[in-house]
Amino acid sequence: MLGKSLCTFIVALTAFSAPASAEDYTNLLDAIKLPPGFKISIFAEVTAPRQIEIDETSGVIFIGSRHGHVVSLRDTNGDGAADENILRANGLNAPNGVTIKNSTLYVGLQDQIAIWPEKVGRNTKSPIELLETINSDLHNNSWHGMRFINFGPDNKLYVTLGSPCNICEQTDNTGKIIRMDADGSNWEVVADGVRNSVGFDWHPTTGELWFTDNGADRMGDDIPPDELNRVTKMGQHFGFPYFGGKSTKLTGYENKSPPMKVTPPAIEFQAHTANLGIEFYDGTMFPDEYRGDAFVAQHGSWNRSEPVGYRITRIRFDKDGNAIGKEVFADGWLQNGKKLGRPVDPEELPDGSLLVSDNHANVIYRISYAN
Repeated sequence: MLGKSLCTFIVALTAFSAPASAEDYTNLLDAIKLPPGFKISIFAEVTAPRQIEIDETSGVIFIGSRHGHVVSLRDTNGDGAADENILRANGLNAPNGVTIKNSTLYVGLQDQIAIWPEKVGRNTKSPIELLETINSDLHNNSWHGMRFINFGPDNKLYVTLGSPCNICEQTDNTGKIIRMDADGSNWEVVADGVRNSVGFDWHPTTGELWFTDNGADRMGDDIPPDELNRVTKMGQHFGFPYFGGKSTKLTGYENKSPPMKVTPPAIEFQAHTANLGIEFYDGTMFPDEYRGDAFVAQHGSWNRSEPVGYRITRIRFDKDGNAIGKEVFADGWLQNGKKLGRPVDPEELPDGSLLVSDNHANVIYRISYAN
């Protein structure tokens, strides 16, 4: 691993996007259908938002992107919308992933994992001027190079390493989910045979890791399925590039058998729905039946003859932590083939409401519930 290095990223301390008014998005919000009692509103306008991370101590919400910038938001008056919206960094190499540990901001870039040495609660508005590289062993390829990062219950930093291809053999630093110590050392493979995961979370009761994975393209409209996978032991192999879903052989591997044991997905999703962020719900705002279930953002297809996805799916779990079914929770971002939005990452707020990023409509939504 390369030694630590300092990279300077200086940005102007300016609001990144003007606050949104509800009237600006009436048609969009009216199109989105939710179960009775739920409400969706605009929390903030942010250009091309991706992963969401919340610092519960300071109330600062960091937003990553694939377009070079990191933004922070705050709802200082508690009205359910951000009144502070600041561009904190720009010109970075696809800073999709953001997470916080011990008040330190970690950024998952395409080519490295870096930290901002300042304490996020101490500097809630200042530019992120210096990023310190802690690991530069990531492949620097824009194809499936969007890193999703987060700290697990074991205090390890987990990172997705997508496959830089549609269907191909993997290397030591592609097609995996890995973990490392908080200083970037002690790289370990958590899950192998992963084509392109851009979302994972831990079950609140069992502590098991669950992750989404996007299936291969150019095999037709209906195969292979997207996946929701469950990690029960370190180093499990989840089938790529041999299989998509539970049994679909991928192009070029029809007559090849994997040389390792393959773990099938726990849930298959419709092909090309592009399942990204997943969030287990552990709050108290939503009805009790939602506790322990998960929300998955289906970003939506880009190369299907008839588009699918563009919604949020609820995954139901039993008391033992098994996924037992799926159902649509929120939809309407696809209207007669027209794309109004593309959900990316759900994230629970301390009050139990749910934030959702949308990198097509350029907004962060807030989903709340009231009897």
